[in-house]
Amino acid sequence: MPVVNKGLVRAGCHDIHSIVTTFDSGGHTGRMRTDERGQIMAFSDYWRSLMSLWVDGELKYAWEEMLRFRDGRGRNFGNTFFQFMEEKTSSLPSVQALFEDLIGVRLRGEVIPVSLEPADLAFRTRSGRRYLGEHYLDELRMSLDRVVDIWLEPQVSSNERALSALREADLIVICPGSLYGSILANFLPTGMAQAYRESHATKLLLTNIMTVANEAAQSTQQDYAELIEQHLQDQDAFDLVIMPDLTVLEPTELSRALESYALEHSTVLQRDPNSDIPTLVEDVAIVEPRYGRLRHCEQKLGELFGRLDL
Repeated sequence: MPVVNKGLVRAGCHDIHSIVTTFDSGGHTGRMRTDERGQIMAFSDYWRSLMSLWVDGELKYAWEEMLRFRDGRGRNFGNTFFQFMEEKTSSLPSVQALFEDLIGVRLRGEVIPVSLEPADLAFRTRSGRRYLGEHYLDELRMSLDRVVDIWLEPQVSSNERALSALREADLIVICPGSLYGSILANFLPTGMAQAYRESHATKLLLTNIMTVANEAAQSTQQDYAELIEQHLQDQDAFDLVIMPDLTVLEPTELSRALESYALEHSTVLQRDPNSDIPTLVEDVAIVEPRYGRLRHCEQKLGELFGRLDL
């Protein structure tokens, strides 16, 4: 989500409504939620999306460095700070206005929690095992025991602001990310899938670059789109699919990256030329230099969005 927001900001978009999940349960976020008996929402995706709507500058970089800080016990300052802000305002949707007043900056849109009620992701794998907690999706990402069903416990209602954002949008972008933890999780609160189906917006799907072992079998962009459509109960969910063109990357760097992914049972998502969804294959990816991971590039996305005249 943040990298797509940054690309939209680079392309000159202003009225961005970034809907984020609040069900994360890993790392420091998970410990915070456990300490509060699960009665608070996750703040990590929220504040990272807020920062992605801020035009680059020295003040932004200083805040990002501060919010990313972790102490010797792994506690993240960003999570703690935004928990304080939420308690001060008594409403997570009110935090952005307070944050903007504090820093003296107006962001290029708003961040909208998908739900205002705490819940956990639950899922079942094809072996019949059941798990409660989003963090298990990450811990089991290299497992071949694929996810076959996902839901919320407890089932919660959607944030009304998220529903209205979908209904009123001119363009909806489904971003790359964890297929179950970040993408489909946004459609689990009651009403979200229906609001998406009813929206008259142009609907754009940015696919992931690589498959993940424990996610449902998908080898092409058609498989990927159909899996999301299945959960949306919408057989015509996307007007355009955008896939990364890896052929433009430096061959040696790409080969090393793919060798590393192969050890995780992870493969490149391939283009199906016979897909019934219009598909663009674009130069939007990079090989991240430090760890050799394939990532979407905010600069390339900004250039693409500019050409598409979003």
